[in-house]
Amino acid sequence: MLWLDQARMDKAAQPVAPPVLEGRLIAVSNRVSRPAKGASPGGLAQALSEALRGAQGMWIGWSGDHGESGAELELEKHGDITFGLLDIEATTFHRYYEGYANSVLWPLFHSRAELVERTTGDFAAYTEVNAAFADQVAAIAQPNDIIWVHDYHFLILAEALRERGVDGTIGLFLHIPFPPLEIFRRLPEARTIVRALAAYDTIGVQTRRDAARLAECMAAIGEGAIRTARGGFRVDTFGETVHIAAKPIGTQPEEIRASLAKPRPPEVDAYLRMTADRLTLIGVDRLDYSKGIPNRLRAFERYLRADPSRAATTIFTQIAPLTREGVAAYGAVRQEVERLAGRIIGQFGGFAASPLSLLTRPVDRVGVAHLLAGSDVAMVTPLADGMNLVAKEYVAAQDPNDPGVLILSRYAGAAEDMTDALIVDPADIEGMARAIEAARLMPKGERRERYRSLMGVVERTRIDRWIDACMKDFVAA
Repeated sequence: MLWLDQARMDKAAQPVAPPVLEGRLIAVSNRVSRPAKGASPGGLAQALSEALRGAQGMWIGWSGDHGESGAELELEKHGDITFGLLDIEATTFHRYYEGYANSVLWPLFHSRAELVERTTGDFAAYTEVNAAFADQVAAIAQPNDIIWVHDYHFLILAEALRERGVDGTIGLFLHIPFPPLEIFRRLPEARTIVRALAAYDTIGVQTRRDAARLAECMAAIGEGAIRTARGGFRVDTFGETVHIAAKPIGTQPEEIRASLAKPRPPEVDAYLRMTADRLTLIGVDRLDYSKGIPNRLRAFERYLRADPSRAATTIFTQIAPLTREGVAAYGAVRQEVERLAGRIIGQFGGFAASPLSLLTRPVDRVGVAHLLAGSDVAMVTPLADGMNLVAKEYVAAQDPNDPGVLILSRYAGAAEDMTDALIVDPADIEGMARAIEAARLMPKGERRERYRSLMGVVERTRIDRWIDACMKDFVAA
């Protein structure tokens, strides 16, 4: 049956052309990725660039500068994408971004209500920034344009656009998970946000679980009704109707292969040569409390403690670039990770080698691709995650004849479809340690079978297929 599996993957790999839109596609996100400034890492930047090419697209976001409030958009054209860049005054930006977006919405949506930090004026700043973007988008929007809003930074943007007379199709894609109703209701602005969400025509989320949670929240808080429709839910609430559906985002396997075709960066090449005769594990995450890095390190420590001789034949590489250093919870998780790493190195390391390598700086995409390809095991074990593209990138980077093993948290959005990974609960330290041992002992035949299934998911959820699914939702709206 191997030929049949390969035939299915070949068919899934065929490129998909999205439907032709009558107007332009206008994307709105907190940041943009301009070619002149270098390609930004991450699924959002990659996906939006793909979607906007060939669609007379516009991509509107923060400029990265702190000018005066009310400034006009700065327009830049690169190829067939026009970038609209908006300055945001420094104090307003801090309260909107580090304040409400990342100290309230981010922890709450990742079901970490205990980490929410509220400051007076943060929601007002969030509202002000959404209004500023609405002013600019409304000024340039034309009939038949589709406005595609991205992520938790702009939950209330559609309502602001409707107030400014925009009556075309407006869609939202939420890249992070959506919390259960009992957690979302803790938000004082829950009703305000749900009413604003009802102004969207379509809302895409990463998983079927997130779609069900969002539909339940909107119906319950808005005293509305839920119906199944077009592979998702149609919610009638606050006098509006919104379609909610899971649209799992993916990666682009050919871009991973293109990175692997390039020479290894010298530092990566030296490292992979040094570790060639050892069992190699890898984790690639921003240093974020949602990623479960402390629990992952504890599981690795437990694995080594069960047989200390493993330290000489195993190495775990954790790449964890620092992020949002102005938010207190991120400083706390950094301290915890560095403390655990130091303990592991101190207990199990030697003069010549260490079983753990921790980097808190970025590694470029080519380097990461080669590290993924050269690792026997990938640990993708977040406490909560919208999707986690590292899981898909790891699979795409593997040698089909001798693939590695993916250890995947049940709380990563990717786990909903990537069921042939070794699925773990990141709260179960002993269970994750056993998964490392199972990965070490897994026969090549089983690894290849699991890889074929996982690669099928990677191909079915490629970025071009994700774009196609989202565009079809807009056309049907």
